[in-house]
Amino acid sequence: MMRAEFFRILRSPALWLVLAVAVLGPFEMSSYYLHIATLALIYVALCSAWNIVGGIGGQISLGHSLFVGLGSLLASALLLKLGINLWLGMLIAAVLSGAAGAMIAWIDFRFRLGHLSFALITLAFAEMAEIVAIGWDFVGGASGLLLPHDMGNFLAFQFGGGKGSYWAALTVAVVCVTANLAILNAPLGYALRCIRNNEDAAQAIGVGLLRTKMLAMVISAVLTSIVGTVYARYLAFVDPYQLASPLITVEIVLFATVGGLGSAFGPALGAIVLVPLGEILRGKLGGVLPGLHAFIYGLIVIATIMLSPRGLLALFASRWTRKADSLIANLAKLFSAATGPLLRSALPRSRPPCAAAASRTGARRPQNRRRSTT
Repeated sequence: MMRAEFFRILRSPALWLVLAVAVLGPFEMSSYYLHIATLALIYVALCSAWNIVGGIGGQISLGHSLFVGLGSLLASALLLKLGINLWLGMLIAAVLSGAAGAMIAWIDFRFRLGHLSFALITLAFAEMAEIVAIGWDFVGGASGLLLPHDMGNFLAFQFGGGKGSYWAALTVAVVCVTANLAILNAPLGYALRCIRNNEDAAQAIGVGLLRTKMLAMVISAVLTSIVGTVYARYLAFVDPYQLASPLITVEIVLFATVGGLGSAFGPALGAIVLVPLGEILRGKLGGVLPGLHAFIYGLIVIATIMLSPRGLLALFASRWTRKADSLIANLAKLFSAATGPLLRSALPRSRPPCAAAASRTGARRPQNRRRSTT
């Protein structure tokens, strides 16, 4: 049963305005900024998919590079080695990613892993996946895979270059953010938050730990794999050191944490802010002094986390709430100051009922006289 909050947010004019601006954005962007925007949207989708497990469920997974690698490397290898259409290859990789996610969730339930143990186990899976990808010739090995040139054939999973790839990235980003919003307002979201706060208490009140964890991990893995396929098609060259490396998971966790874990729009906000920031700093300062852009980027991230430990979304929300309250109070004062004299002049002057009755009867207020003493 979906809460009414979900439909209220979907009907928000501000949300549709932002989406319209995002759809029309490529027509006003140069190729450089279009590339940055496309990359940011891909990370919006990746962070939102990871947030289902890591933010809402509180299970810090460091193994999502496994799902990105399956979606990018395996789907591309099926196309190049077996001639399987990339759409079908994306579905095959998504199914295998869902199965891998279900297995990880089962291991977590079976051995009742703590948060740190779960993070280390998923990191181990990611490291093993990278080693397999680098050593397996079917997925290109260490040399990677080169996809055919994008000719704009939609049936062949080609989107026609920069603008088409941007809209494809925007589509998967919207799907992943909407999935977060739906889960937060559905029974699954309540169950995940119960598990995040206290797993034993959640089980005591009837929350199915295995079913909830497995469902969340499967949804997160499938979405991540699909985004991985879109990412591979955009890059055209599928590099295992980039797409199957645990470093991509570290980036996802960083962006989601800076934006705000556990919310529908926090991870997306973190990616929208940090991905362009990193790319622009590298482009402007990369040739000035080796490592300068990374140093400045790190300082900005540290300052952001110290300024708002709960994330940028919480910071903006609190600032907006204070400004809105102050604006409402000032408007109320201005309205009162402007309409007060008009209302007083428009109303007839009337005396109190007692004074009016006294004037009609000629009665006088009794005076207290001091009794004379003899």
